[in-house]
Amino acid sequence: MKDMLKQISENIAEKQMINKGDKILVSFSGGPDSTALLYILHKSHRKRWGTNTPEKKPNLLACYINHNIRPQAVKKEITFCHDFCERLNIPFIVAEANIPKIAEEQKLSIEEAGRNFRKDILQKIAHDEKCDKIALGHHLDDTVETILFRLFRGTGPGGLSPIKPISGKFIRPLYNIPKGDIVAFLNKNKIKYETDKSNFETDFSRNYIRNRIIPVIEKHFGSKYKGSISRFSQILTDEDIFLKSLAEKEVKKLCTITPGGKIIVDLKKITVYDTCIRRRIIKLLLEKKYRHPGAGSFEQIEQINELIEGRQKAIDLGKELRVNAERDKLIFSDKKVMIERQDLAIPDKVELTKIRATIKTGQVGIKSASKKKLKGGWKINIDFDKIAEPLEIDGIKPGDKFSPLGLDGTKKIGDYLTDKKQSRHIRDEVVVIRDIKGIIWLAGYEISDRVKITNKTKKVLEIELIRRKNET
Repeated sequence: MKDMLKQISENIAEKQMINKGDKILVSFSGGPDSTALLYILHKSHRKRWGTNTPEKKPNLLACYINHNIRPQAVKKEITFCHDFCERLNIPFIVAEANIPKIAEEQKLSIEEAGRNFRKDILQKIAHDEKCDKIALGHHLDDTVETILFRLFRGTGPGGLSPIKPISGKFIRPLYNIPKGDIVAFLNKNKIKYETDKSNFETDFSRNYIRNRIIPVIEKHFGSKYKGSISRFSQILTDEDIFLKSLAEKEVKKLCTITPGGKIIVDLKKITVYDTCIRRRIIKLLLEKKYRHPGAGSFEQIEQINELIEGRQKAIDLGKELRVNAERDKLIFSDKKVMIERQDLAIPDKVELTKIRATIKTGQVGIKSASKKKLKGGWKINIDFDKIAEPLEIDGIKPGDKFSPLGLDGTKKIGDYLTDKKQSRHIRDEVVVIRDIKGIIWLAGYEISDRVKITNKTKKVLEIELIRRKNET
């Protein structure tokens, strides 16, 4: 076994976890992992990374987090942690929350609620105390338990990555050290620590893996299996990062995002991809729509695959997310966009936040006016004297009709857009400009015939819809 102090120092130096002068907040429970971490950082921190200020400002701060789950044990642990820190002259604080109550209110497991609270409170304390890093006692056995837990629960390659040595402000100097080596180091140096008896219970899934499954694995394969699983995890992670980068490039080729946030996928193109890349593309799109890394279950991905392969036409994925296959498009949509009615003056500039767009109006000279649509229909010139003010911005209403340029008579907007092969799933984003008499412009498509410019036109009104680009 390599000298523990040397191993930790090498880990910190190799991963550049700590810079000279950094103040470190250590999550300290009194258990063997955090006790070894705090002791080793105390031994080596000031000498290697500390500051020599006249005030002798401490560079370490320890924090015990009370989840209010084990009242009697917590009192003993807090006393131990306080005394341990006092002997080492390390400032010590306690943070607490009623995790069972939080778990119930947020409909989370106690483990998840506790994990969320720990992360949030440590970041808050680090900010308040001006700490540069937050040190956690995660070790190699934690990586193994996490991988097995996620594998049994169900996950993709991204969920089988090892615990990261560095994640933002969080550092894990023990990340590659087995739990047995940590305990051996403490015993050899006669350093006392607390044992959390709840770790030996089998009520929680991770504890069951730790106390029932891992001992069986060790019995049959020896302790080297931990390194094997860790290496497998790292290889899988490296490959996952590479394949994800490929999928991200393809997403940009295949997909567009509407001003209202719907994702449109080229259905013909995505069908030619291998299932491996296709699944990853779908996963990225679900993460974007749910606004959450890791979103998108295997079952959801396979349902969307059925749409791509033509075995279904539409699916509801919950949280108002719906995916439709229509002609040559796959459309991801959630909440319907509601374009609010607004007055439109002349001249004017109105922001349409729901579809990331701006409407501008103003007069232009008759000589510079165009009888044709400009910029693909997003800018128009019409006869000023033929409009019946006031103007208003609106969305499509049920039963709306208008007289498209060149048509003698009226046509339902729904029929007009169907003829233009415009999906009904994105029609809620179509902007309509009306006057007292009715629709004068279906933005992006056509003006009403009654407001067209003729040889008798004297004044010209220009209306432009400027859309801000959404990145895929």
